[in-house]
Amino acid sequence: MKRKGSTGTTLPEIMIALVIAGIVAIGYGSMLLYTRTMYNNTVIRSQLSQDALIIDQYIRSNLTLQISDSLKIYADSTAENAGTPSSSGTVMRAMRIDNTVDHVEVISSQLVWEIDSLQHYPIDSDVASILFTSYAGNNTDMLDVDIQLVESTDTLDLTWTVSIRN
Repeated sequence: MKRKGSTGTTLPEIMIALVIAGIVAIGYGSMLLYTRTMYNNTVIRSQLSQDALIIDQYIRSNLTLQISDSLKIYADSTAENAGTPSSSGTVMRAMRIDNTVDHVEVISSQLVWEIDSLQHYPIDSDVASILFTSYAGNNTDMLDVDIQLVESTDTLDLTWTVSIRN
């Protein structure tokens, strides 16, 4: 038997449906926010990795073309201006076989690669620190490169060794 006026939804049924829809919406929104955060972190780490690869390629490809004993490391730009080389420092200078001069240093958190006085900025990430260290290996000179890249809120610390063939 049908009651009079019972053709619709009641207020409690609507309230229950709204509460369930709200819980689902909050869960979905949280999932989207988490996914966006993870995507942004992945993009930042990808940028740092790409910049690290570019630096590695620059250094490896250009140092293998240098003239014997032309690699000079300076503690800083003041020592470079004074002509005082060091075994460890933040400025590196080398001359290639074709007399092209490569000069690498960090200026205002940007890696500057100068080739015959033409400045290049090969990476987008900021550089918090860079350190070049040269030493004698078993049969050849070696170069350690320590660099800290910064992108947004993430950092990447890199250290690698390059054998200087000359």
